[in-house]
Amino acid sequence: MRRAAAPRTDRSPTKLLVSALDSGVRWMTRSAHATYGVALMRIAFGVGIGGYVAVNFPARHALWGGGARWTTPLGGHALASGPLLTAGLVALLLVAALVALGWRARWTVPLLLLGWSGLTAINPVIADQGENISRILLIYLCFADTSARWSLDARRRGSGPGAAPSSARAHAPTQAPPRSERTQVLNLVHNAAVLAVGAQICLAYVLAGLFKLQGAEWRDGSAVYYPLMLPQFRPWPPLADLVAGTGWLVVAVTWGTLALQLTFPLLLLQRHLRTAAVAGALLMHAAIAVLMGLPFFSLFMMAGDAIFLGTAPITNWSASRRERGCVRQEAPDEHNPVLVDP
Repeated sequence: MRRAAAPRTDRSPTKLLVSALDSGVRWMTRSAHATYGVALMRIAFGVGIGGYVAVNFPARHALWGGGARWTTPLGGHALASGPLLTAGLVALLLVAALVALGWRARWTVPLLLLGWSGLTAINPVIADQGENISRILLIYLCFADTSARWSLDARRRGSGPGAAPSSARAHAPTQAPPRSERTQVLNLVHNAAVLAVGAQICLAYVLAGLFKLQGAEWRDGSAVYYPLMLPQFRPWPPLADLVAGTGWLVVAVTWGTLALQLTFPLLLLQRHLRTAAVAGALLMHAAIAVLMGLPFFSLFMMAGDAIFLGTAPITNWSASRRERGCVRQEAPDEHNPVLVDP
């Protein structure tokens, strides 16, 4: 008895292109992605900017006020009024705290961007690349839903008037709510911001690696030694001497940093390699913060790296908490963007 022939599938380039475009549109509009990573970015920027302002608050007049008039020929614009500067810094501290807590993030994140950009533009002499990357990433975060997780906004949405209790929502019959055009547009804007953050971080790493590759010290493996000998980058001299005095460690860190930055976008294409790449980047910036005394630069870069963190450990931890609370968790509904964080 002859078996019926399997139906032929049209694998023409046109069909493949249409299928890819359709998948891309659905990925961009069906749900908001990387909500945990975006929330981590929001918290890191709020804590980092607030910490930067608080640490430098006692020296505010010398850095940004009347004592900083010497920066005017170099492009600075010192604030002459001491009370105005103090009030502005206090307001920036308040906004940074609200951003970290996730209160009215749609409004406080743009306010943080405006205040932070204005402050760092006053005295560019004391700025570094941490301020630059933070301003760029904050622009993208203005278009993302930064308060979907770990925020006062998320708590308010979950306990607003007419909201059902969590147990009732868990036991309610699964039914895909209608997806409005407004929701699709918001998802599209959010996911575009996520992609922009990822592209910016990849671009920063690759360009930094290419510039490093032009230096002979990076190619021969000795580049890490030299900044550790500069007084301004030695907050812990014994630790810096220990690292700089270990030849194989200097070579490993130098070449490892170069390899990580040049291959970072490629490592993101595979799940296990992506985990290793993000872990390596976080470890690199943690070492920069401790060894070279650049905590805020490192924190802002680590905030950008958070966009690539996987959500499986976080969702598993959340699920275990719900189980301990005797609340049954239904299987994620792929049609409901609220129940799953891809």
